[in-house]
Amino acid sequence: MALSQILDLTTDYNNGKLATIEIGGYDYAIVQLVNPSAAVTFKTSNDANAIEGASDGNASTAINFTDVQGINLASGSGATSLAATGLIRFNYIGRFLRLDGAGTAVCDKVIVRLFKIN
Repeated sequence: MALSQILDLTTDYNNGKLATIEIGGYDYAIVQLVNPSAAVTFKTSNDANAIEGASDGNASTAINFTDVQGINLASGSGATSLAATGLIRFNYIGRFLRLDGAGTAVCDKVIVRLFKIN
């Protein structure tokens, strides 16, 4: 049996050209972008920027992101960004996934589906 969670990150992304989520504990994630006005780059990190004894850190405090490659589901090719409508799948990456847009980039929709296979 598989469990999934769907997140609509459209507002978060469009307001800050950035959306960061914690994906630790999930087996894979599929990101869908609809009509991005510019390229969206995908990044990952394991660094929650935790403060020992005070905080475990979280998606809003995470730092030290690096580009991450997913599989474009239309072409089957590896990609670190999308500049057009599409879906990209990420398997077993860092604890956090960040969608990073340039300048005035906006998307009609930014949907992430997280999967956990039991």
